[in-house]
Amino acid sequence: MPALAQVVPLTPVEGVYTYRVPDELASEAVPGARVLVSFGRRALTGVIVERTDGESSPARTLKPLLDVLDARPALTPELLELTRWVADYTLCAWGEAIKAALPSGTEVETRRVVHGLAGAESWTGDPRGATILDALAEVNGSGMPVAKIATVLGRKTVPQALLRQLEAAGALRIDDEVQDGTARVKTERHLRLADDALDRPEYEAVRGARQLALLDVLRQADEPVRQADALRDSGASSSTVKSLIGRGLVEAFDAEVERRVDDFDEIPTEPPPDLALHPFQVHALDAITDAITAQRRETFLLQGVTGSGKTEVYLRALRAALDRGQSAIVLVPEIALTPQTVRRFRAHFGDRVAVLHSRMSPGERLDAWNRIRDGVYSIVIGPRSAIFAPVQDLGLVVVDEEHEASYKQFDPAPRYHARDVAVLRAHRAGAVCVLGSATPSLESVANATAGKYTRLEMPDRVPVKGRPAAPLPPVRIVDLAREREIQRLKGALAHDLREAMAERLKRNEQTILLQNRRGYAPVLTCEDCGWTPMCRNCAVSLTVHKPTRNLRCHYCGLSERQPAKCPSCGSFNLRQLGAGTQRVEEEIAEVFPGARVLRMDLDTTTRKGAHRRILDAFGRGEADILLGTQMVAKGLDFPRVTLVGVVNADTGMLLPDFRAAERTFQLLAQVAGRAGRHDLPGEVILQTRNPEHPALQFALAHDFEGFALHELAERAALGYPPYGRLIGLEFKGPTEGGTMTLARRFTDALHSASSHLAGVQVLGPVPALIHRIKRFWRVHTLLKAPRTLPASALAKAVRAAEARTKVASGHRVNIDVDPVGLY
Repeated sequence: MPALAQVVPLTPVEGVYTYRVPDELASEAVPGARVLVSFGRRALTGVIVERTDGESSPARTLKPLLDVLDARPALTPELLELTRWVADYTLCAWGEAIKAALPSGTEVETRRVVHGLAGAESWTGDPRGATILDALAEVNGSGMPVAKIATVLGRKTVPQALLRQLEAAGALRIDDEVQDGTARVKTERHLRLADDALDRPEYEAVRGARQLALLDVLRQADEPVRQADALRDSGASSSTVKSLIGRGLVEAFDAEVERRVDDFDEIPTEPPPDLALHPFQVHALDAITDAITAQRRETFLLQGVTGSGKTEVYLRALRAALDRGQSAIVLVPEIALTPQTVRRFRAHFGDRVAVLHSRMSPGERLDAWNRIRDGVYSIVIGPRSAIFAPVQDLGLVVVDEEHEASYKQFDPAPRYHARDVAVLRAHRAGAVCVLGSATPSLESVANATAGKYTRLEMPDRVPVKGRPAAPLPPVRIVDLAREREIQRLKGALAHDLREAMAERLKRNEQTILLQNRRGYAPVLTCEDCGWTPMCRNCAVSLTVHKPTRNLRCHYCGLSERQPAKCPSCGSFNLRQLGAGTQRVEEEIAEVFPGARVLRMDLDTTTRKGAHRRILDAFGRGEADILLGTQMVAKGLDFPRVTLVGVVNADTGMLLPDFRAAERTFQLLAQVAGRAGRHDLPGEVILQTRNPEHPALQFALAHDFEGFALHELAERAALGYPPYGRLIGLEFKGPTEGGTMTLARRFTDALHSASSHLAGVQVLGPVPALIHRIKRFWRVHTLLKAPRTLPASALAKAVRAAEARTKVASGHRVNIDVDPVGLY
C-alpha cells in the first residue's frame, strides 16, 4: 500500500492535506518533519502530522511530497500536540501555531516574481501598467515579488487583473521561484589527522616546521579542530593544509558550528554566593522539589514580595530537576531582564544554559534551537516564544513575573498567552510549573483560590550579608495638581522628587526614574489655532523627538521634520505638551548638571546588546540615575538604588480597559521594589494627578491583598475575567466604510450563532480607541460570556460566524481569545 502523509501547511489556512510519499523519501517523511509541498500555484513548507497507508488507485492521483527538509523530525509528538491545542484554543490555523514553534526564517517556499519583457514599451493600456513596467525596468531583469507591486502603486492590494492583462500582452512574465529560508545552519572547515596518519611513512618524512607544528596541533586534539584555530595555533597557512591533505595525512571537512551570541557569551559568570535560605524560601522550595522528585504534575503560584528571593528558589528547583536528568524552561517577560537572569543562571549551571529571544538573528536562534533539541542545553531562558523550545524530558517550567502582559502574543496569530501554554505544557509532560510574582495576575489568584494552583507565599524580604531583611520602602504620593496650584511645579519633576534626588546625589546613592512614555513631548500644538501634527497613517498625534528634531509616530514609525512655525496659521507660537523620557533627561541635566544619567527606552536599546551594556554600566556605578520606560521597573537588583521616582503614575491608569487599574498597581509595585533592596534604606515617590485612585492608595501601603479583593469584587459584579470569558474581534480594512460593514456583518452573524447560549453578550461593533493604524481602519466587537460556559461553545459560535461572513480582499478579521488589552 502506498504511504500517505497528512501535512499541515505553514500558512493561515485551515485543514490537514494529504500527499503521497515517494519511495525515495519514505524513511525521512515521518511525523514532525518539515516538507516542501505543492499548494495551489506555489510550493511551500508544511509539517507532517501523521503517516497513513492508502489505497493504490486514489493515492496515484494525490500530489507527491516534493522534498523532506529535515534529516530528523523538527517537532516532537509532544510539541505537535501542544501546537494543536494552541490552534484550537486561540482559534487560529494549526499551521500558524506550528510556525510559532519553529525557528523563524527556516521556511522554504515559492513566491511569485514578476519579470519585465522586451515588449514592455508597446504597452498603451492602463497607466498603472506603465508604472509597473517602469519599476521592473529599474531592477535590470532581476525581477520583483508580486507583493511589492502594491507598494509601487501606493496600494494595499495587488491589482491581479491588471497583471494578467500585462502578461497576456507579453509585457511581463510571472514565475514561481523557490526561496530558501533566511536562517541556515552555519558550517566551518575542520581538520583532523587521517586514521592511519601516525603509521604512514609520509608522516616520518615531514620536515617543514609549519607542517610539523600543524600535525602536532591536530595530534594533541581530542576532536576535529577548526581550520582557523589550527592555523592560528600552529602558524601554518592554507597551503600547508593543502600539502598535508595531498599526502593523505590530514582530512578536511565542513562541520556545523554554533554562532556566537555576543549579548550573552560576553557576560561574565562569577561563582555563585553560598546563601542560607530564609524559612519562607525553605518552605516554598521543599514543596516544589517534593513535586519534582515525586514526578507530580503540579502548578505553584509563588507569590513573594520584591526582594523575597524568588530567583534563589528557582535556581535550587532547577538544580533538583537537572539532578534527575531533566530539563527546564525559564520564561522572563522582557529582553531587558535576560542579561541579569542569564548571568545568575550561568553562574550556577555554566554552559548548560541556552538563550532564545527575538533580538537574536535567525541564524543564532536556529543554532540554539538545534542544540536544545540535541540535548546540549538543559535550561532554556527567554521571553514568551521560548515556551516552544524543543527540550528533552521536561521537568520544570518557571514563569517569572507571570502577571506581565508581554507574555501575550498580539500579532500575528497565534494570539497565545505564554503563561497558559506553560501551565498546559508542564501538565502534559508530567512536569512542575512555577508561576512567580510579587503581584500575581488576578486570573492566577482566582485559580489558586479555587485549588487549581498551589499557593506559596514569601511575605518578607530576605536578609542580605548577615543583616536583617530590608523593609519594603515607604511610598509618598505627590499631587501634581496641587503642586501646580501652589506654583511649585516647574517641569516634569516635582519639588519633593527633586529634593530626594539631590539627597541621593550627595550620598553617592543611585536613583531609578520611571517615565512610561518615550520621546521628548507627546504632543506639539499651536497655541493660536490649535493645530496638532497627526500621523497620516494612524489616528494619533506625532511625538516630538528633540535630538533628531523630528516628529515620529510610535505606531507606524513615520518620521517628519519638526516645523519651525505652524503650517496652518503661520504662527511661531508652537508649544510642546507633556514629557517623554528625552524631556525628563534634559530636565535632569538642567537641575543636576553634574549627575550622570543613563536613559533606557526603545530609542536607546535598538542596537544588539544595548540592554546589557546600559544595565552593566549602571551596576558598575558609572551613572547616578537610570531613567527609562517600564523596562526599568522589573527584575532589576542594584544595591545602591535607594530612590525610585515615578514621573507620571497616571500613564495607562485611565485607559478604557477593565485591566487598567491592575496593570497600574502591578507596575508601581514592581518599580517600588527596586529601591532599598540591600543594606541602604529606600524610598518611593509617585507623582500623580489622581492621588485618590484605589490603585495608588493600595500601592502606597504595599497592599496587594487589599487591592486584589477590591478589584476582584468589581470584576465579579461586571462579569469580567476571571469570572467571565472574553473573545475580542478586531476588523481591519483600507477604508472606514468597508471595515465597518465587515464588522456589522460578522457581528450580526455572531449574534445569531450565539443566541442559544445563556448569558452571552455581543458588544459592538465600535471604532477602536485608536481607530486607524498603519493606514488600516480598526473596529472592535467583544464577545462576553459567563465562566460557566465552556470555551468550546464560544469557539463554535465564533467559527460559525466566521464561516457565514465573506471577507473582502484587503480586509482582515483578527480573533483574540482572552485578550489582555481592549484598545
